[in-house]
Amino acid sequence: MFFLFVPCGHCATYHVDCGSAATNNPSAEKTLHTLAEVNELELSPGDTLLFKRGTTCRGALQPRGSGTETAPIRIAAYGEGSLPRIVDGFTDAAALRLNNQQFWEIESLDISGSTTYGVLVESATAAMHHIVLRDLLVHNVRGTLKHKESGLVVLHSTGKGGSFDGVLIDGVQAFDTTQWSGIFVSDAAHLQVLNSIAHDVQGDGIVVFSSHDAVIAHSLAWHTGMQHQETIGTPNAIWTWRCTNCIVEDNEAFLADSPDVDGGAFDIDFGNSHNTVRRNYGHDTDGYCVSVFGAFGPTTASVVEDNLCRANGLAPRLAQRQGAILLMTWQGGSIDGLMVKNNRVEWNPPGDTPAVRGGADLQATGVAFSGNQIRSTGISFIDPELKYAGDHNIYSVSSVGASELAAAKMRFLKLPESNSTIQVWNGPQVSRAAGTWSLVTTDSSDSGGRDRMRTTLVQLMSASLQFGHAGLRVTLAGDADVLALATDWQLPEAGVVLQARAPGTPPSLKLISPADEIIREWNNPGCVELGSALNEHLGRPNFAFLPFEYVRATD
Repeated sequence: MFFLFVPCGHCATYHVDCGSAATNNPSAEKTLHTLAEVNELELSPGDTLLFKRGTTCRGALQPRGSGTETAPIRIAAYGEGSLPRIVDGFTDAAALRLNNQQFWEIESLDISGSTTYGVLVESATAAMHHIVLRDLLVHNVRGTLKHKESGLVVLHSTGKGGSFDGVLIDGVQAFDTTQWSGIFVSDAAHLQVLNSIAHDVQGDGIVVFSSHDAVIAHSLAWHTGMQHQETIGTPNAIWTWRCTNCIVEDNEAFLADSPDVDGGAFDIDFGNSHNTVRRNYGHDTDGYCVSVFGAFGPTTASVVEDNLCRANGLAPRLAQRQGAILLMTWQGGSIDGLMVKNNRVEWNPPGDTPAVRGGADLQATGVAFSGNQIRSTGISFIDPELKYAGDHNIYSVSSVGASELAAAKMRFLKLPESNSTIQVWNGPQVSRAAGTWSLVTTDSSDSGGRDRMRTTLVQLMSASLQFGHAGLRVTLAGDADVLALATDWQLPEAGVVLQARAPGTPPSLKLISPADEIIREWNNPGCVELGSALNEHLGRPNFAFLPFEYVRATD
């Protein structure tokens, strides 16, 4: 739930300029120059802190006070130039901290340099309402890894009565840490994580624990699970645990790793109820694409639909154990009700192992597979021990000899399927023409397109990082607000070219061939649709020049 901000006549606006010295000018009486001054304020509902762009404030930001439903407290930026920076000297646990505070909106800051958390929001005694984190860069958090509730952006309860109600995380980039998570939220209701990016973390990219009515959407994670040796658990890119009525949709995850098991893109973990994973793109992972787990009780009413899984199971050990889709239960757990439908799985395992695996001693009822397309270079599709009902699935085996094809058909006939087919697949057909391809976006920040525009920025960063060295030039033409946001989000550093939008040009996204021919044009594509087109016309992504942040293992 998000509230209407109603301006008040007595609200104060404080300007924070850490790049200049204090002055005795009476007109500047509300200009602050250090974080120590900011932290001494007792902020009131409706107050605003504006940090000057192009400046650096050193230390930890620990503002005091709470807003109200109609008058939240706001932190933002003013002026021109780069985002204002909050740089802790690796002396504080968190560079920015709220403790038992509510009705806050924090945006347009570059936050770095703490030991355990970049942004930490805590609740100990009651539900804290309306926490908004928007357009933040949070990075370079260094410290000894001790627990999962650590990382770059962490919202969690510290007492039995603590929780959150109404959380929006939008346009947050969390990267480069020796701690566990990129974005970690627990004990929250009515949570949205949108248009956010997590990469180069020791553990999980984006994860939601013990929450309900939560959405993770239009977000991106890569280089997750970078810990060299398992010490506190095994990670995934984007997932939920003990979550009720939670949706993970329209996200992309790749280069997910793990020091032990997991290492997948998306996960409906144990204790979840009525969770949906849909329209996601999981590719180039060491582990699975999607998993559904049950432990210490049932995982109920799960849906996995319309996802694209490509080049999963790159680690032979994990491919053999997990497949591209993994169902597993343990410690008295079960999976009660699971629909897997309309997914596209391209499975190229190092050896012949099923694309869909059921863990040993799997306890599952009400499992249905419908309308899926599974293409495999092996001759196995579904774990023969898995109890499920299948219908209208299409199984394709890559070109093999007559004996292997016959064996594949025999295995297919033993599956509990109706109205399903098996066919020969000749492999992906790449129609790439030599030369430089272009992905050109025209967008604006008008009210009707604001959400679309923010999602597009995430897609452009992903495309440029993966295909920029595979012959793709990514260009964004936008109005002043679009280009300013793209600059704050560091899209030029990812290789995206920015230019002014010609007046009257409608929003569009075009894939243009080296012959200057428009191959595809979209208004608002999802990550599955865009990723499929790029693979079709440019082939495999080129990760050779995708930079690693300076993350060192904690072992």
